[in-house]
Amino acid sequence: MKFYSSILTSMAAGRNTRQNVRMLLRFMLVLTAMVVSYSVIFHFLMAWEGREYSWITGVYWTLTVMSTLGFGDITFTHDIGRVFSIVVLLSGVVFMLVLLPFAFIKFLFAPWMEAEARRRTPRELPVNTRDHVIMTAYDDVTAALIERLITYERDYVVILENPEQAGLLSDLGIRATVGNIDEPSIAGASGPTFRS
Repeated sequence: MKFYSSILTSMAAGRNTRQNVRMLLRFMLVLTAMVVSYSVIFHFLMAWEGREYSWITGVYWTLTVMSTLGFGDITFTHDIGRVFSIVVLLSGVVFMLVLLPFAFIKFLFAPWMEAEARRRTPRELPVNTRDHVIMTAYDDVTAALIERLITYERDYVVILENPEQAGLLSDLGIRATVGNIDEPSIAGASGPTFRS
């Protein structure tokens, strides 16, 4: 819980944050416009059928139909109203049941997970690390080499530029860190270097 503020801060510092917020605001604006438009059309169609409802009832009907709840307490009696109900239902299915989860994942959940991965992935080696093997990629050959190094009790580190990949490897118990593989301090590190 105490790390959530640092995760939110790193999310806000991300290069795509403004673009993500703009896209979410556009999404919410389109959703609001759809609800308002459908509510207005609902009132006109109900008036055409000879029935009167409040504006809040129009919004209620629109949201229940768009979300596929459709309680059935308010229904149209003419075919044009039923066709309108189908349009509202289908647009709600596409917009709220397909696009909304996609937007949530792409613009909120994925940046949150990236920030979490950056936070928990080591950025440097312990100070007493000496005579270790440095690897700059992780694949089948590297995995086999790591098994050998563990068998012979040799220290190693896998340096990756991708924080998500480094975080996944760290979660698997592989000694991984995030860094620029072309950085001079890595090239001048003590001990043998293995480049895959």
